[in-house]
Amino acid sequence: MKKILFVLLMLIAARVSGQNDSTYVYQSFFGKDSTTVNLYTVIIDGDWNLTFTLYNSDTITMNNHLYYYVEPKQIESVPGYVTYNYSDETIYFREDRQNGRLYLYVKNNYVEKEMLLCDMSLNVGDTFSIPTYRGSSYEIKVRNIRMVSGRKTIEFGELHTETFLIENMMFMEGLFPMAMPEFSDASLCKLICQHKDGEFTYNPYFTGNCLMETKLSIGEVDNDKVNMEITPTIFSSNETISIESDFEIKDIKMIDMLGREINISINPTDDFTSQISLNQRCNSGIYLIIVETEKEVYYEKVVLR
Repeated sequence: MKKILFVLLMLIAARVSGQNDSTYVYQSFFGKDSTTVNLYTVIIDGDWNLTFTLYNSDTITMNNHLYYYVEPKQIESVPGYVTYNYSDETIYFREDRQNGRLYLYVKNNYVEKEMLLCDMSLNVGDTFSIPTYRGSSYEIKVRNIRMVSGRKTIEFGELHTETFLIENMMFMEGLFPMAMPEFSDASLCKLICQHKDGEFTYNPYFTGNCLMETKLSIGEVDNDKVNMEITPTIFSSNETISIESDFEIKDIKMIDMLGREINISINPTDDFTSQISLNQRCNSGIYLIIVETEKEVYYEKVVLR
């Protein structure tokens, strides 16, 4: 029995040490055909689920590197979640399998940079900086390295941010990191689950309850419980939007697809109706109106021409 245990320990040690060998190639972060990633964050008035799919047919070469990219898409609303575009710009991912590294390249009106999201070549005692869209990063230190279900796993311990707590922050070989930039400020998103080629590869919190990306047209958000009328849903910057509800309106907000709150004027007609107008210059695109009533919170997507 001791000989068997010794052999097993030697095999595990060889596996881990092999990952520090220059000839070792880590498992890919991506599936053979597609990779779907579900992220969770908290902004303004609720919990948000961000979903995007990377298709291996969608690639581009930049700076001598091959990137997978995901373009802006709307995703289906599911009861219990609020979903919206992951980004209002195309975002790009690439990997370095020799070192087990995953990179994100983002370019829009606010930032242009490449960020290292995951590094499987770290050793115990090394420090990793989880990047944010803007501002400071989150520093974490490697506490332990072990094998979990055939995957090299780097454990950092607790990661506490302004919006959530990851009790056991980890990097796992072949998986997107548990924490990623939220792309609106200095906060982070938490990985809920991941699919490769339609199959679960990471699903610690739910049992088959992850959102798969689908097309959605404006006005298909699920709000069956509240009778609300918002007009117009396609408007210009100088137009006024009218809001009518069967329940008393407590508050109204408008945000863009990156979660930034828009400065608006609110003119209540009575407890059940209000009008809003923009107080700032905004780009054309999709926005979200959030109406808090005495019964629940209502969400409506609108389009600025």
